[in-house]
Amino acid sequence: MKFLALLILPIYLFSFEVNFNKKFSKSLTEDTLTTYFSVVVEGDSEKEINKTLKKFNKKIKTYNKIEKSSGTLTVRPQYRTSNNAPKITGYRGELRYQVSSNKASYLNEFVSKMIELKEERSTNIVISNLRWTVKDSTFDIANDILRLEAINWGTRYAKNLSKDLRLKCEVKNISINSSNYRPMARMMYSNAEMTDAKIAVPESNKEDISINPSFLMECK
Repeated sequence: MKFLALLILPIYLFSFEVNFNKKFSKSLTEDTLTTYFSVVVEGDSEKEINKTLKKFNKKIKTYNKIEKSSGTLTVRPQYRTSNNAPKITGYRGELRYQVSSNKASYLNEFVSKMIELKEERSTNIVISNLRWTVKDSTFDIANDILRLEAINWGTRYAKNLSKDLRLKCEVKNISINSSNYRPMARMMYSNAEMTDAKIAVPESNKEDISINPSFLMECK
């Protein structure tokens, strides 16, 4: 009996690990039109520039059909050198927001209202980086779904491997890269001064996201 036990023991001690990667992907429709919107004012009076920008800022805050973020208002002096000394020649003010909406018509309406507010030639309406993107919350949910898909797939694969090898195989570890790199969407405007209310809206495309988890399984 002791001899038989010694023969069987190595069989029960035998085990091995399987390590591999598998890619999981999902295609998302770009659903949000986003751009940086700026009001730029130049003039001799810092007070008047501030007054103009605050008027625009008040109007922007009351328009609730679009999302607004990263709002900044700055007024800086402009200089020229005279007799080796800087001299203030005027001021340049800028009111800047990132604005977005799932409807292009709302952005067009917003720009139209801002242009209607413009009274002086020294006031310019500028948009930049106009592009379709996938909303951050949609992107995060899709990533969570991919992670869950990877975990469920790993569990099923371990069960199938157990049947094929007639061994007990289980998931020992799943390492999922947490990188949230997203390719830059195609831009319609890099930096354009708006002279009318109609924005040339680019077509929305698909954004592909993926994860490439590493699976470690043990069979014995």
